[in-house]
Amino acid sequence: MAPTDGYWGKVTSTIDWCEENYVVNRYVAEFWNTISNSIMIFAPMFSVYLAVKQNLEKPVIWSNMSVIVVGVGSWAFHMTLQYSMQLLDELPMIWGSAFLIYGILMIESKEGEINKQLLAFLFCYAAVVTAVYLINKNPVFHEIAYGLMVATMFFASIRILLKYKVNSLLYLVSSGTYLSGFLLWNVDNIFCHQLRSLRREQLHSAATPLFECHAWWHILAGTGTYLSLVFVAHTRYFILGRSPQLKFLFGFWPYVSVPPASKKLKQ
Repeated sequence: MAPTDGYWGKVTSTIDWCEENYVVNRYVAEFWNTISNSIMIFAPMFSVYLAVKQNLEKPVIWSNMSVIVVGVGSWAFHMTLQYSMQLLDELPMIWGSAFLIYGILMIESKEGEINKQLLAFLFCYAAVVTAVYLINKNPVFHEIAYGLMVATMFFASIRILLKYKVNSLLYLVSSGTYLSGFLLWNVDNIFCHQLRSLRREQLHSAATPLFECHAWWHILAGTGTYLSLVFVAHTRYFILGRSPQLKFLFGFWPYVSVPPASKKLKQ
């Protein structure tokens, strides 16, 4: 059996995931669940760098920065399994999703336009969810509140896809990647006993990370979120008539390149 305590002491979080605690390293409670958050930290960092370099709108920057905060919080949570770090993971998911929803719902707005009513509504929603969750500490409540926000982003994106001739393949790949991660998240929750038995008794130690389904959730959800932000930025500047281009770092990692406003081309 894997040890239950390590450097960070007794688990105080309301959730302890399927990965056995302190098996790989006594300083990291869930090693694979921790390092798999790298995708949610470094991928949006790259987008922030490009957005600042190209002088893109602030919602593009803040949306990516919110994902970085989620990645850092999730890293801290899985590394320590402390309740305070759990909040640092879960609450930024709500507030970060508010940034993403704002960006999608404002995708057709004029350049520089601010919707104060929408900002106020999203702030109130996130604040109420935060307050209620701090009181009842029920992870199911958090999951439902977050799920409603994901559904809002999904339907808002579908509306854009039906209205404009944008890069639908990019959105389908981002959604498919995210949903694949969500499927593995459920597999990890439902079949935890079987997965633990498989990892302990039937697999070589080098192969066990392949069956850490919650870690794959991080990788796939992080990748899907990154791709959806690329889709939103690309669509936003397409609607503004800035002729954005979808380019690929190292031949496979997509990012948006937007010509300077003075050089924008007619659609």
